Amino acid sequence: MPHYARHLEHHTIVNPFPGIAKLEAALGHKVVNRLGANESLARPDSPLLAQWGEALAELARLYPDPYALALRERAAQLHGVEPSQVLFDSGADSLILLALRLRCNAGDAVVCSAGTYPAFRYFAEGVGARILEVPYRPHGIGLRPDLARLCEVAQAERAVALYLANPDNPTGHYWSAADIQALRQQLPSSTLLILDEAYVDFCTEPQDAPPAGALPNTLRLRTLSKAYGLAGLRVGFALAPADIIAKADQIRPQYALSGLAQHAARLVLDDPDYSRQLVRATLQLRDKLDAALRARDLTVLPSHTNFVAVLYPNAAAAEDIQRRLLADGIAVHRPPHPALRHLLRVTAQPPALSSKVLDALAGH
Repeated sequence: MPHYARHLEHHTIVNPFPGIAKLEAALGHKVVNRLGANESLARPDSPLLAQWGEALAELARLYPDPYALALRERAAQLHGVEPSQVLFDSGADSLILLALRLRCNAGDAVVCSAGTYPAFRYFAEGVGARILEVPYRPHGIGLRPDLARLCEVAQAERAVALYLANPDNPTGHYWSAADIQALRQQLPSSTLLILDEAYVDFCTEPQDAPPAGALPNTLRLRTLSKAYGLAGLRVGFALAPADIIAKADQIRPQYALSGLAQHAARLVLDDPDYSRQLVRATLQLRDKLDAALRARDLTVLPSHTNFVAVLYPNAAAAEDIQRRLLADGIAVHRPPHPALRHLLRVTAQPPALSSKVLDALAGH
């Protein structure tokens, strides 16, 4: 049985506004007039009409389905799970916070790699968790999360949650499905595995297929930002056992995912060629960027994502290059964590292949 924060263990929270879609499902027919929703009048002089057209303006005017039921069904079909094992929210960041609210009391231990996606630490601090960081482990020319040590710390400290980005951000390292399943088996049953798979769509080789279905006591996070081009609309979803999804639904801000975002998500999920082609083009760019940087004698970490990470001799060297690029209006990412300040992360975009950017990254 999953463990939750103390105030949630034996308390069911009922959403007072379940939305029109659930009402229609209960009635067995459509609601024709939404006279209880307190939505605004439809106005022909709305400034949105000229910019967006009637369909999008109407989506903006009406309250969305708070449970995104149509999206849950579509995602469930795509990932071989039941709709009850899917939850949508406003991006992977919101899902990270939701997982921590679901599991953490103030002072509870949570475990992560030192320098991994910083939103985890940001949200963990906000819920009062005790954050235990495990250094990355050298692996060839690169770095990778130390799964064995992460598991040891979680066991020793009775951690309520362990966060792992796979593929990792910012190193780009990817663990196989077998490695992830072994980690889950070795973790205490009371430890929630928050498995952030924001970049897994870029793992296209057959041997890189992620684990199938919902994993026990694991919240798998996905996003439509990277491989579907919806970063500005903030759409993410989680895959997990149905009982975890049901409890998470009790504390999730129900109207966080707008009608516009839900509509856009349905369009891109229903057009598999779009994402497939976007991923293919991104990987081609990433490989060209990787080769161009290596040709300039830079240390480039192997990547399973839409970015490459470049390791410099020290933090001062990386900071100098970042500042020179910023002076020319070019932003590359340098992780804020002290353990990874010697790394620059560069997204695979056409401008990254310009000689100006490549030479600057090489310190020329």
